[in-house]
Amino acid sequence: MKTYNANCPCCGYRNNSLYLDETEGWMECEKCGELAQVSKYLKKRVKISVFRRETPGEAMAAGLI
Repeated sequence: MKTYNANCPCCGYRNNSLYLDETEGWMECEKCGELAQVSKYLKKRVKISVFRRETPGEAMAAGLI
């Protein structure tokens, strides 16, 4: 099994010999104890549209209705 070295995103400490494949990129920092996921293993991010609440008159004027 392959091991990785990763820096903690919170304190910057270099953690060595981590089995990131087994934990899907999650690690616990040896120095500060924070849990973090290494960015290489983050799942693909999807952009989600955000809709504002508008009154019916505003929506009609904007051509949404």
